[in-house]
Amino acid sequence: MHNTVVKQGPMVFLKDVLVMELVAFALLFFASFVKNYELLYQEWNLTQYLRYDIFILIGASLFQLFYLTTLFINWYFLSFEISAKEITKKSGLFFRRQKSVSLADVVTIETYQSFFDRRINHATIIIEHRDGRVTKIRNVADWDENVKIIKRAVANLTDHQSAPDIQTLLQQGEGANLEFKASLRYDLRKNEVSKEIERAIMKAVVGFLNADGGTILIGVNDTGTVCGLKNDYQSLSKKNRDGFENHFATLLKTIVGLPFAKYVQTYFDNIAGEDVCHIRVHAGHKPAYLKNNNREEFFVRVGNSTQPFSMSDTADYIKTHFV
Repeated sequence: MHNTVVKQGPMVFLKDVLVMELVAFALLFFASFVKNYELLYQEWNLTQYLRYDIFILIGASLFQLFYLTTLFINWYFLSFEISAKEITKKSGLFFRRQKSVSLADVVTIETYQSFFDRRINHATIIIEHRDGRVTKIRNVADWDENVKIIKRAVANLTDHQSAPDIQTLLQQGEGANLEFKASLRYDLRKNEVSKEIERAIMKAVVGFLNADGGTILIGVNDTGTVCGLKNDYQSLSKKNRDGFENHFATLLKTIVGLPFAKYVQTYFDNIAGEDVCHIRVHAGHKPAYLKNNNREEFFVRVGNSTQPFSMSDTADYIKTHFV
């Protein structure tokens, strides 16, 4: 899962400014009953340098400039980063502070819209944790999409903890939600790197995105025998799991599209000394297409195979499946 950065909307900054204005007004109002500051200014013979009314004007302007700048910096550099396992609150300009909470402890995810939020289609995301703590991300623009991302990340943690192990999947065999692929990019028959192999993997991803999701095991042949990823590793500049995962992410970005990366998680297992890549694909919220030069192709997982759809079939499928 690619990390998602969420920033609070401008209404948060405007609200903080309004609160500070009210606080400053109240302080100055009550301070005026304590001492006549104009007389004190005159007693100190400061009028010979600057008239009191001009001093007040300059002082008030500098004070407003200071707190407006401070509030803006606090708002602008505050963000929430959603990863696969936690939400990290980042704040501060010169002294960056980070505070993380685990998604595994999330109990409820709710949204709240004030009158002004509804006018600009913003909302506050309220996340309650098992220990009673509450995380609020205020005035979020794409709040509905971000709520889905958080819920999906929470579900992924639960799914991964309770998911069947690799041996169970191998015994289960290919089906509507499980497909085996011998490699990511290396053609074992021709002993060379193949773009067609890469596209076959991405086609399977698209098929699951457009259906109900599923699992792809890379490093396992059609019979369910583990053949590993060593040939893929050797074909990459970085010959290990990181290099494999980075190349898979690049393929996903260029052939399917970056917006769909959040629906795909990558895990690795080791069976008898051989690495197997475990790709978890969740159903997408909109149609996914396989980019082929200047064309886009539509595939859906049907039964135990990934099927191409014609233009008319694609239009009908989208109307009924993506609502």
